[in-house]
Amino acid sequence: MHKLAHHQSVLGSAAGARAPWPAAAQRAQRRQWRDTQAWAARTELQSATTSAAQPSTSGRFDGEELPGPQGAFQPGQEAAARQQLFNRIAPVYDELNERLSLGQHRVWKRMAVRWSGAAPGHAALDVCCGSGDLAFELARVVGATGHVTGLDFAAEMLEDAESRRAAAPGVRPASRPPARMSWVQGDALALPFPDASFDAATMGYGLRNVADIPRALAELARVLKPGASAAVLDFNNSEDPVVDGLQAFFLERLVVPAASAYGLAAEYEYLRPSIKRFPTGREQEAMARAAGFASAVHYNVGFGLMGCLVATKAR
Repeated sequence: MHKLAHHQSVLGSAAGARAPWPAAAQRAQRRQWRDTQAWAARTELQSATTSAAQPSTSGRFDGEELPGPQGAFQPGQEAAARQQLFNRIAPVYDELNERLSLGQHRVWKRMAVRWSGAAPGHAALDVCCGSGDLAFELARVVGATGHVTGLDFAAEMLEDAESRRAAAPGVRPASRPPARMSWVQGDALALPFPDASFDAATMGYGLRNVADIPRALAELARVLKPGASAAVLDFNNSEDPVVDGLQAFFLERLVVPAASAYGLAAEYEYLRPSIKRFPTGREQEAMARAAGFASAVHYNVGFGLMGCLVATKAR
């Protein structure tokens, strides 16, 4: 649920570059290693207790001690720290998402794809694609005549996405979506695509993690065709104190203890402070219009715990 995903960018050195994919044997070897890591994490979960979790901090920011991985909120360090974060959580990312959202993250992602306006034959982009959930949903919508590009800065996430795409039929539903798909390791703040390249775009749990939100929105606007829309799904920094309190309880009492059993407490402690520093829905609307979109609407999703910014370019 985090994708949490991402980017002076949170990418750094890979900005604008297509990363060469390892040979099939190398990919298989890395998948075997990740499967071993995930099995070890599940075994640990069965015997771990929440009292064993140790607090961690990412350092001081504006005089405040913040939880999370070291450097995640430090100017000049956040890009590398967040990139490492997503590489670390890759082996258990999908499993934790499914468990902690009770499967609801799939509903929210389908809603985002509908709001993006993706249609058969479209060229669609998923920025901060992670392990590919939104990209696969886009592929089902654009169909055999369309094309989907998934971009992320975390190599481990992209390898998981490619493994899912290449999985044998029957191993995972819709593991071979009909659309052509490609994966690009790149920077959300410097998208390696020409202007007006895409008919629709999504970004799931990524905008909150970029180092420069206005620039990321401007890049989305740049690569979209006139009249096209971007749907940006993420945790909602709610202005409703009841929703905010419920979200805090959910993250601190349920999500972090579950993640700690996988040895990922620091990575998931990062969520709450990152959400509180994320623009509210109204602020996101204003930022999207300032970035070049003609219209922008932020919708509450999942009882207000999540939100989706839908921004559309002028025709």
